[in-house]
Amino acid sequence: MEKHQSPIKQGITRRAWIVYGLFFLFGVVIVGRILFIQYGPESARRRAQAVDSRTFRTSVIEAVRGDILDDEGRLLATSAPYYILRMDFRAQGLTDSIFDLHIDGLSRRMAEFFKDKTAQQYKNQFLSFYKRAQQPGAQRTYGIAPRQVSYDELRQIRQFPLFSYTNVNTSGFAPEKVNRRVLPYGSVALRTIGRRVNDSLMWGIEGAFDRELKGQDGVTRMQRISGRFWSEIADENNRDPKDGYDVVTTLDIELQDVADRALRAQLQEAKAVWGTAILMEVATGEIRAMANLTRRSDDTCVEDLNHAIAQRINPGSTFKLANLMVLLEDAGVTLDEVIDINYGTKRVGPRLVTDSHRGPQTMTLREAFYQSSNVAFAQLIYDHYRDSVRGVKTNQQRYVDQLTRLGVRDSLPFQLEGLRSPRVHDTQASTWSDWSLPSMAYGYELEMTPLQTLCLYNTVANGGKMMEPMIVKALQQYGQTVKTYRPRVLRERISSPKTIALAQEALRGVATDGTGKTLLIDGLDIAVKTGTAQVPVVGRGYSRQDYLATLVGYFPADAPKYSLIVAIQTYTGAGGGSLYYGGSLAGPVFKAIAERVYGKSVEWNPPVAKQLEKSEELPLVRGGEYRLTRQVLNRLDVSYPTDSRRDDWVAPRRDSTGTLSLNSVTVDEGVVPEVSGMGLRDAVRLLESWGMRVTFSGKGGVVRQSVAAGSPITTGEHIHLTLHQ
Repeated sequence: MEKHQSPIKQGITRRAWIVYGLFFLFGVVIVGRILFIQYGPESARRRAQAVDSRTFRTSVIEAVRGDILDDEGRLLATSAPYYILRMDFRAQGLTDSIFDLHIDGLSRRMAEFFKDKTAQQYKNQFLSFYKRAQQPGAQRTYGIAPRQVSYDELRQIRQFPLFSYTNVNTSGFAPEKVNRRVLPYGSVALRTIGRRVNDSLMWGIEGAFDRELKGQDGVTRMQRISGRFWSEIADENNRDPKDGYDVVTTLDIELQDVADRALRAQLQEAKAVWGTAILMEVATGEIRAMANLTRRSDDTCVEDLNHAIAQRINPGSTFKLANLMVLLEDAGVTLDEVIDINYGTKRVGPRLVTDSHRGPQTMTLREAFYQSSNVAFAQLIYDHYRDSVRGVKTNQQRYVDQLTRLGVRDSLPFQLEGLRSPRVHDTQASTWSDWSLPSMAYGYELEMTPLQTLCLYNTVANGGKMMEPMIVKALQQYGQTVKTYRPRVLRERISSPKTIALAQEALRGVATDGTGKTLLIDGLDIAVKTGTAQVPVVGRGYSRQDYLATLVGYFPADAPKYSLIVAIQTYTGAGGGSLYYGGSLAGPVFKAIAERVYGKSVEWNPPVAKQLEKSEELPLVRGGEYRLTRQVLNRLDVSYPTDSRRDDWVAPRRDSTGTLSLNSVTVDEGVVPEVSGMGLRDAVRLLESWGMRVTFSGKGGVVRQSVAAGSPITTGEHIHLTLHQ
């Protein structure tokens, strides 16, 4: 009897065959695709491409980032070679016996060198990497150190057990070279020099001139030789890297260091919040020093913000210079005009204005500027520029127009990014009110950065010519200048010569008879203005505890060469400091910088009245080029025996009787010379001419060098010079 499947079973069977059929067709398609790829018209190209990707590669050759230099060519930032320590644990010659023989000694030396782990922990790490690398398809190369190391450190590490094998296939040691940015002077001018973290995070000179500094990377075709070893081959697409330009700044690192030290000491002593100091050359607008420090809760000071250009804040009484010039130029007021100040407290328009100290009943405008009277300036500005008819602002707008003429409302061009524009509002702005005139008269209801305030004073010192502030003056490559940034005039004249002369006279009077007279410097006449302003702080507003103390001016007063501003914000509440006036808080920093500038500038020192009698004591002599050393000693009429020729380098020697002699210093190609006894400048020039990388500590002449004389020189090798302390 014939058996028949039920309809249900028939449906299941039919669906199963359909599924099997689909899988079969899918398999046929895959096999067909494989055959097409393997033997189709593109098969030859694809096979060549696969072989090419395993055998050839294109490598990027990183361009050398340019250096940042001060105005005398001293390094502020440079790129130095550093190394990531890696080890190939499946290197061909790294056998179990060799690894076991050296693992203990290597672990001990690594622990002693890096001091981050014990020797046993390093051993466990090496054993783990070695075991893991032997697994099929596993990673074979691992990082073995907690940080990158310098070239000098790498030389030491190459002497460690296992790594001392010259054959890389035996040691597996595979350090990877990277370029790292180095600041020879540490944190000095850190925020101004800047940093480049990535394409979107950069600031300072590093950020503003990133395109010029970074150069253009090259590319080269590489072929695998064996294992992980590749060799460069000729290819039409190869391109050599183009190194970046060196950026020459206007900074003077000696003056920058003085500004940094003086500002740091004052912030710590006065328990201030932050401070900035800017030194500018009057005639050119070139910035010689720009220090920016913030004091942390642990009393350390760091450069974490460029306060000079980023802090837009009430300038306070330093803005009285602008108002003085408006009154002299436009309102027809004289320095001898008498103002009733009502002993330093008076209602001016809608506002009660007070001076910081009780004053007389009346004073002249000259005296008001010397003593920084808020009442006098508020009264004069209000009297001359208020409008008697409600709703009409003709006179008030004329006042704003006069400020515009002075350039204080301009957005200054600057080579660094981040300079905030001033906020000196117009009469049509919603922020303008009946309070605005008396408030702006002594530096409120407006905001400026310290750099913008300095530019106003620099312009007065420069006879009314406003210069663009500049911090970069040239681009160089291989010592040759490829581009020069020249000083640029922003305004030929901001006021009449008469007004400028009166403003200069008033600023000199502040230093001799006013709030700046405590800053007198022997032999140097200065012209300054002090400023003390309350500043609003988030959460406290105008609390009468937060102040900006400013001292700004120029020197020498009669023939200005440098302008200088020091601005310090402080908190006088619990845990804060007690100083907050411009003269007492910012004054010591201003004085320290001005004295150093004065001492460094030979042309300002008075000539010697008469020739000193010749001393029997021999002068201190440092080594250097024989030609130059000889010229100096001959001028001093000092006799000396020597074995040197005209082109020699020499080092001084004294025998037991004190007799001076100049001995020739051997300078053989490829050999480290003896530089002990030389001056720093000559020693650095000599060593760098052989390609060595020089650092130093101390002051004076060289007393010790870290690499012994006579050692073979390796290009890029680091040598540290110890100077007299």
